[in-house]
Amino acid sequence: MKAVVLAGGQSSRMGQDKALMKLGERNVIEYVINNLSQVFDEVYISGNHSDYPYSKGIIKDVIAHKGPMGGICSALEYCKDDIFICSCDMPFFSSELIKNMLQRKEGNRINVAQYQQKVYPVVGIYPYRFLDAFTKSIEKEDLKMMHFLQQQNASYIEFSGEYENQFLNINTPECFKNAEILIKQLRS
Repeated sequence: MKAVVLAGGQSSRMGQDKALMKLGERNVIEYVINNLSQVFDEVYISGNHSDYPYSKGIIKDVIAHKGPMGGICSALEYCKDDIFICSCDMPFFSSELIKNMLQRKEGNRINVAQYQQKVYPVVGIYPYRFLDAFTKSIEKEDLKMMHFLQQQNASYIEFSGEYENQFLNINTPECFKNAEILIKQLRS
């Protein structure tokens, strides 16, 4: 299994590329890559920029502007293997949580994280065998991840309060301020 960081979003709510924003001493995406690298030998970035750091390679979208569906589909096609997906804006997602997901996954199914009844489609295990289903969904312009997960009978791996900060994603300037506070707390 290979790991892929989804970094192809528009960052419209943030107003700049959130993956490359400095959080403490590193770019946000560096935290994600570092955590994935502790578990996986190969970590790729799915995105349309060429200036992302520290990965095995950049996977460009086969069909642009299709959101997470397009990024995951392109990653499956490129890797030709099962993939573990994590969004570029989740710097606190730990290697322990990743290992926990891998231990609890249900074979031959899409497995995604769920925390406090919220499903995280951009944190999960996507088997290669779902490539055709992704391709067909994109061709129909059916790009809603939750709809796709329901259609494919995905497994939801529930996490409890001890993982709270790990599900913080940085989508807005306010979320980024919260992340800066958290990174300072973790360092002291």
